[in-house]
Amino acid sequence: MKKWIIFGSIVLIMIIAVVFYFNFKNSEPLMSDLEECKTFSYNGENAINILFFSNKKTVEEYSKFFLESSPFKDYQDSFNFFYIDTYKPECEIYKDIAILCNSEEIIKKSSSCPNDYVIVIKTKDKGIRSSAYMNIMSLNSNHPKTVLLHEFGHAFASLADEYVPSTLPKNSKNCVTDCSEFKTETNGCFLGCSKLNYFRSIEYGVMGTLKFPDYGIFNEKIILENINKIQKAQITGKAIENSIDCSKEKYYLIQGIYENNNITEITKKTLESGCVGTNGKGGFEFNLISKDNKIIKTEEFNPEFIFTDAQGEEEQISGEVLENRGDFYLKIPVIEELKSIEIKKENKKITEINMIGFDSKSRPCKK
Repeated sequence: MKKWIIFGSIVLIMIIAVVFYFNFKNSEPLMSDLEECKTFSYNGENAINILFFSNKKTVEEYSKFFLESSPFKDYQDSFNFFYIDTYKPECEIYKDIAILCNSEEIIKKSSSCPNDYVIVIKTKDKGIRSSAYMNIMSLNSNHPKTVLLHEFGHAFASLADEYVPSTLPKNSKNCVTDCSEFKTETNGCFLGCSKLNYFRSIEYGVMGTLKFPDYGIFNEKIILENINKIQKAQITGKAIENSIDCSKEKYYLIQGIYENNNITEITKKTLESGCVGTNGKGGFEFNLISKDNKIIKTEEFNPEFIFTDAQGEEEQISGEVLENRGDFYLKIPVIEELKSIEIKKENKKITEINMIGFDSKSRPCKK
């Protein structure tokens, strides 16, 4: 009997040790997910951070093209460029037609750098489309570099496609039902903007064709408004110096499922190491709610639409907006007084994620 008691005590101690080990292991974010972050150009902590998964030469080509394009050529100091060349993202060919780089691993790897917007460049057949989903642009290097401007228009400013037919997101401002709705200067008013009976503000702009690099006067105004809005944000999660070490930063990673035109479930919330970044633009929003029930921050995001584009045989783009059916990810800043994350669409609350007790020292857990 004594031997059995001793044996049972040993087993119990081993079980407790294992539980303690995994609790301790999960009490801090994993460090192995992060890669070496390299700075290509830096313009300060208030600049918008663009991260490339690519080599330095490719980053130089694409960032130069970007900064020589209007309106960015007059706002070059508004952008920082970083790159990671030690990790090669595994991207799927979504529905056999478009590159889509959207996985938990890619999200975590992007946190190695300041990462408001992420660009993954792959080389595929010309017929495989580039895409934009959330804050990630997945580009086919065999497409004209204007595809960067097009996908950036989707991710950064929620611009709709200006070719026909396409899906028209409800929060897009560049397609209108009547020319009188363009309240500011335009390049004109032309029929056909995602839908046959909607109007666009430029005859041949980059949101409708990859053969021209111009957004048009009206769309540029929308982009500039977003540049100013992001730079004025109180909580940025951005770099505080040129050589920031993102391994010293933390953020919450929320994983959910989008299907049947709605967010159906929040499946996981974890504490991670890295820089938080943003989540792109879209028709959904989340509010960060403090413990005294005040809104700390509001941010848009797009779990629903995957924009896919390639240049067609004629002037306009050959593309399609696909509905996401599966996982999406939100990166949330770690805030001491955070009580919950409220997710809304069209001012209607869809769900609220409890964050009480889930702080920078807590153990990651499921909802």
